[in-house]
Amino acid sequence: MATRDQLGTTILAQVKQRASKGPRKKRTRPEPRQYTVADLERARDRVEAAERRIDNDRTNNPNRGRGVGAGAARTARHRVATTLARTPR
Repeated sequence: MATRDQLGTTILAQVKQRASKGPRKKRTRPEPRQYTVADLERARDRVEAAERRIDNDRTNNPNRGRGVGAGAARTARHRVATTLARTPR
């Protein structure tokens, strides 16, 4: 039977044996997304759908309709349009 001292040294020896991770590297940034004309049409459709939801909302609360994604859809449409405008053809 092993004594306590012998068990302690074997456990410590096992903990110290780790695989080396290697040198740390800088995080590389991902390439910007390449949008297509289909992405622009999809973004326009999302804006139109969000505006239709706002128009069809029959409540009297004027602030309620803004939370249905119209702002996010407009932002996405603008991002796609400006990216496509800057891309050389």
